[in-house]
Amino acid sequence: MKKILGVFVLFIAFVCGVIYYISPKNSEKIDTNKIKIEHYMGGAEVVENPKKVVVFDYGIVDVLDNIGVEITGLPKDGLPKYLDKYSDNKYINVGSLKEPNLEKLYEIKPDLIIISGRQEPFYDQLSKIAPTVALKTNSEDYIKSLKTNFETVGNIFDKSEILGNQVEKIEETLKNIKEKVQEKNLNALVILSNNGKLSAYGLKSRFGIIYDYFGFKPIENIAASTHGSKINFEYILEKNPDYIFIVDRAAVVGGDVSANKAFDNDIVKATKAWQNGNIVFLDSEVWYTATGGLNSTNKMIEEIKSKF
Repeated sequence: MKKILGVFVLFIAFVCGVIYYISPKNSEKIDTNKIKIEHYMGGAEVVENPKKVVVFDYGIVDVLDNIGVEITGLPKDGLPKYLDKYSDNKYINVGSLKEPNLEKLYEIKPDLIIISGRQEPFYDQLSKIAPTVALKTNSEDYIKSLKTNFETVGNIFDKSEILGNQVEKIEETLKNIKEKVQEKNLNALVILSNNGKLSAYGLKSRFGIIYDYFGFKPIENIAASTHGSKINFEYILEKNPDYIFIVDRAAVVGGDVSANKAFDNDIVKATKAWQNGNIVFLDSEVWYTATGGLNSTNKMIEEIKSKF
C-alpha cells in the first residue's frame, strides 16, 4: 500500500511540474521580455512587441502602418487623409494632439504610449498609465532625428533591418536631388501661410530639410524659430528667390484665406519664381501634420523631386 501511495505521489508531482512548465502564465513571462528604451525625455522599460499601442504622433502612426504594426488608439482630430483608415471605429479616439484623454487611456491599459513634442506637458501623467516613449522630429536635423526614431521603433517591434533599409533609400534619393539642386546653384524661400499671414523659415527650422538635405540655398540668414519670421509680399519680391515653397496651415487647421488665394496677386506674379513656374504649394498634411513618417517623408521627397 505504501509503495502504491509513493508511486501515486510521484505521479502527481510529475503532472504538476508539466502543468507549470506549459502553463500560459509562464509562457507570458517568456513572451513579455522587457527592453530599456532611452528617449529625449528619459527612459522606459517597454515590452517587446507590445500589443496595445497608443500613438500621439501621426508620423509614427505612418511608420507603424508601414511595418505592419497594429495600434489600439490615436487622436482622430486632424487625421491626415492618407491615414484615413484610422478613422475606423476599431481604433479608439484618445483625445487630441494637444490634450490626451487620460480617462480613456486608463480604460485601455496600453502596453505602450508613444508621444511627441505636443504632449510633453503630459509626460509624467502618461508615464503613470503605461511606459511612455517620446519621439519627435528635430528641426535642426530632420534625417538624423528620423533615423533615431526609426531605430527606436525598430528595436521595440523587432523591425530594425526593415526600417534601416528604408532610411538608406531615403538618404540616397536625397543625395541625388541635392546634387542636382547644387549644380544649378538654386536658392529658395520656404513660407508658412496662415490664413493670409506669412512666415519665412530658414536653416535649422521646422522646414530646414529644404536647405539641409535638398540643397537649396537660403535667400538670407533667417533666424531659426518655431513660428518663423513674419514677412510680407514685398519682402518676397525684394528677395526674389528661384523657388518659393509654400505650406498652407489653413488647409490643415481651417481658415478663411487659402494660400492659393493669398498668393494670387500682382506682387507674387512679378517674382521670377512665379514667372518660371517655380512656386510650389506643398502638401500641408505631410509637411505640417505628419512629418517624421516613412510615407510622409517619401511624399515630401517626391514633391521636390518632381520639379527636376
